[in-house]
Amino acid sequence: MEKLIQKLIGIYLNATAIFPTYNQNFLFKLLCTVKSPSLKPATIAFFETGTTTFLPTSRGANVALHSWGTGAKKLLFLHGWKSNSKQWLPYVEQLDLNEYTIFALDAPAHGASKGNHLNVELYRESIESAVKHIGAIDTAICHSLGCLSTSYLYLVDQEISIDSYIIMGAPSGIEAILVYFKEMLSLSPKAIKNLRIKIDSILKLPFDEVTLQQFFKKVSKPCLVIHETSDSVTPMAPIKAAIEELPHINRVYTKGQDHMLKEQETIAIIKEFLKYKTIHNYVL
Repeated sequence: MEKLIQKLIGIYLNATAIFPTYNQNFLFKLLCTVKSPSLKPATIAFFETGTTTFLPTSRGANVALHSWGTGAKKLLFLHGWKSNSKQWLPYVEQLDLNEYTIFALDAPAHGASKGNHLNVELYRESIESAVKHIGAIDTAICHSLGCLSTSYLYLVDQEISIDSYIIMGAPSGIEAILVYFKEMLSLSPKAIKNLRIKIDSILKLPFDEVTLQQFFKKVSKPCLVIHETSDSVTPMAPIKAAIEELPHINRVYTKGQDHMLKEQETIAIIKEFLKYKTIHNYVL
């Protein structure tokens, strides 16, 4: 039934592609709509172990910034699509909260944050708001869409107060998201062209410049990339190619994990990078 609905939506979108403005707005709204489930009791309980602050955005959606610890080193954790800050519970449990203050942002329409839409511009603005609220960040630890949005923020403002980056399970860029969207709904070239035009009107940089490859080339801060070799959500090949000839980028390619990269080995690698800001390149 779900595939039939997707097919019917795709037929409608392709048929209305001759009306560019309507088609652009409809496609963009559909792409960005989030139907987040209610928070589970365990998630609420975890958030209540820390402090939650709601930060305003210019678009009217308040985003939840959770925090734990009192340490001088400030870490900012940023989750991916259809996740929330509960993802980072193992780090709250295992990092020294006297050494670190852990901040975790719920993206718009995710976790405890308000709204029903998310895109990289909304996420970028939310991360920027969090950094301004927190002050200088020792390390941003990002996963999936959180990586793309954080990279986009850096490309917009290379003076942003983040001293190092951990990039986990990252998509190669917005184009990768559009390919998935196109295949899911069998969208026509005209419909995709309309959507690209709309996205370009929203972004602060040209569509084609919002890529992890651009971020890796330009980032001057310590950076660690962690990617699962068998990741079926965000394939490793484009990310590996993007950093192949960039020796300043630390990289670890895991085996036997999945897109979420939650195994203890990954946590140990991140703890090492947080301490030394470098790591030996190897495959788990």
